[in-house]
Amino acid sequence: MAFKIHKPALAYAMTSLGHAMMSSVFMFYYVKIFLNMYHIPEWWFQFSQVLYMIWNAINDPLFGYIQDNSSMHCVKSRRHSILYGAPFFAIAFIVPWFPWATDATKDGWIIGLHLLFALSFYDTLFTFVLLAQCCLFTEISKKHEDRLRLVQYSQIASLVGSSSVMISGFVSNNLENYGNFQIFTIVVAIAAFFCFRYTGMHSHTQYDLEDLSKENTNENKRDPNLSIWRAMWQIISQKNFICFVMMNFLQILHSTFLTNFTVIIGDALIPKSIVSQQIRIVFHGLLYILPQTTVILGSPLVAKFGSFYVIQTSFIFKMVAPLLLYFYGRSSPYVLMLFLLLDSGLVHATFSLFNISLSDIADYDMELHERRRPVSSTIFGTNALVTKPAQSLSPMIAVALLNHYDYKKYKNGKLGDTDTLFDVMFWMVCFTPVLIGAIQMIVWSQYTLRSSHETVAKYTELDETL
Repeated sequence: MAFKIHKPALAYAMTSLGHAMMSSVFMFYYVKIFLNMYHIPEWWFQFSQVLYMIWNAINDPLFGYIQDNSSMHCVKSRRHSILYGAPFFAIAFIVPWFPWATDATKDGWIIGLHLLFALSFYDTLFTFVLLAQCCLFTEISKKHEDRLRLVQYSQIASLVGSSSVMISGFVSNNLENYGNFQIFTIVVAIAAFFCFRYTGMHSHTQYDLEDLSKENTNENKRDPNLSIWRAMWQIISQKNFICFVMMNFLQILHSTFLTNFTVIIGDALIPKSIVSQQIRIVFHGLLYILPQTTVILGSPLVAKFGSFYVIQTSFIFKMVAPLLLYFYGRSSPYVLMLFLLLDSGLVHATFSLFNISLSDIADYDMELHERRRPVSSTIFGTNALVTKPAQSLSPMIAVALLNHYDYKKYKNGKLGDTDTLFDVMFWMVCFTPVLIGAIQMIVWSQYTLRSSHETVAKYTELDETL
């Protein structure tokens, strides 16, 4: 039987494609470019990250509440939020790659403002567009197999989109030809815009297709004027939600560390005399390709055992594998590269399953509070309120620790003895996942919504295939 493309899943996945193309490049390069090319002062880097952390946390529940409760169809409709946010999201992606100043000694404050604006602008549109996509995930269907299909399509799209890191490495020769890199980012932004537009034009949920007059007369059964504070309190008072956001905070802390610092630590600990530039480019690309491949190939396990147990198993790997690497030592660059690939691949692959757990929480919340429709945006936004600060805390902690051991001198070529710095880098690689994995295992064991893969949903998505 010929393979049939599932139209709702394809429309949903196009935003994943655009997001993967942009965010892979953004997260992989922005720290390195601002630290090593623009030479941003450390004080401005930390200050920008603190302000970004505050805004990053605030805007998610704010946009979540607006999208759930706005009377404007262009905001309340998930696909229209993606459609109208697309051009601004694409523009925000381009901002970091064109320097506002070239002399860090005289214009350090301008470089600092550049970073602050780039992070805040990008995250604002990231939140507005991706929050709507998360809600599409919850509201297209309540069936576990349908949601797993969305994950599969999304990961295939992300697999294609994540190759942008590898392509950018070849195009710019790992940023040595920065002009080519800038041109490439513009091409990526344009391609991503059309991906978002496709989702905005073609992705529907059952709620979008309901008669609007019926929707206006069937508000929340218990509280049609639910305030943002009451809505958030109803959500954060649930044990499962608390367990999830604590676990998710640690996962983001870990994944952000890997995304921002794998290339920096790898360049230091993996000698260029042993591993060529071309192999490094392929290695950097595989860091973004392996997670999607893992999810696609591991989907049958998720379907059989459920996302809860797959996520839990990943924590065991975090606690065991780094200890094996530590006792083996850092004498073999290829063993270190293999570990970084596996660690990064598993962390990001597991993260791809988190929407299933959050959607289970949204379903449970809908039944618990007898809502007419799930408050998906508010739930995803409240989750982000707690977890998003990890995106700033991770680089702040890592940069402070590295600079304490003279990384600033090392990157300027003024550090004679590098053994202590390299040992600290190796310890960071080994013990960060062990500590995080142990805490996650304890927290996640308290989560009780474990059997959504065994239940039958009350409604299913429209069966549209090509």
